[in-house]
Amino acid sequence: MRSVFRPVAACLGAFVTLGALEACAPPPVPPVAPQPQAAPVCPPVAPVASAPPPPSPAAPELPPAPAPPDPPAAFSDALAAAGKAIGAGDLAAADKQLDAAQKLAGDDPHLLRLAAYYRAMRFAYAGDFDRAAAAFLAVIPMLAKHPELSDEFSSHNAMMMIREAQGDPAAALAENDQATLCAERGTWDPQRRGTLAFEKDRWHRAYLTRMLAESRAGSAREALVQYARAALDEYRARGGFADSVAVLEAYFAALDGKRDEALAAARRIDPAKDDDVEDLYLVVVGLEAGGDHAGAEAVRRVMRQPGSAHLARAIMLRWLDLDAKTPRGAGFTPRHASAR
Repeated sequence: MRSVFRPVAACLGAFVTLGALEACAPPPVPPVAPQPQAAPVCPPVAPVASAPPPPSPAAPELPPAPAPPDPPAAFSDALAAAGKAIGAGDLAAADKQLDAAQKLAGDDPHLLRLAAYYRAMRFAYAGDFDRAAAAFLAVIPMLAKHPELSDEFSSHNAMMMIREAQGDPAAALAENDQATLCAERGTWDPQRRGTLAFEKDRWHRAYLTRMLAESRAGSAREALVQYARAALDEYRARGGFADSVAVLEAYFAALDGKRDEALAAARRIDPAKDDDVEDLYLVVVGLEAGGDHAGAEAVRRVMRQPGSAHLARAIMLRWLDLDAKTPRGAGFTPRHASAR
């Protein structure tokens, strides 16, 4: 999906860039239907009219929350060097730079979150997703004390992807819920936070719930598929990104065995214009399900082009490798979500 937080480039100045996403605004409470009452024994007394309450004043338009200051140059340099070492597969060099960045971060929550992201990325490239999750878990309690920052929200979003990589969509849904709760109690970006978190919640709720359904049978599976479709409908109705809608439609159709629908939805994405690696992975799933193996391979080549290291890239390329193995995948991926 169009990520709320573009991972690596941002850390050297504007790491946390809010894209088009979501928080879950609580639904309106339905009016309570009046209960029937017994006929009065005495003649009814005319009700006393009460004055209507004064209109509520318009909510003040809050100014945008200030962005965290740019990281110190030495800290940015250490993370940049760590990212380069991770991309080159030199994890010992990456660890050295990450330790340096950790010291330079001091007790600054924003800098510690950036260091945690790179630490998690280092472990994701090594395939150690439990330690990748531990990197975020070490800082999330501190980040929860800073509602003025979007860092706790972004950390739960990253944790969501890590739990997917572990083959645990139920745990990923829990992280999605935590991200939504963070946005509800947060104070960052007061003008857009609710819409961003709502959209992100519904997209991932649709994706993860449909993924989870593949590991269930009977009425449990039927219910999860229904909930996933409802979440996608809400995302679509709120004007979600066209590409993000298309990749979910391709994914749902692929899992449903609807070859033509999967192919048509996947072909609505232009890989030259959509640089979201998670979108592109789902395009591959849709094209393969629709029988366009050459088209799927072309998208894989786009995904494998050299580029900056980041968490999503590590996970998506791993899924491509697992999907290529036989029989029917060699482990859990969204394409083979029943392989648990």
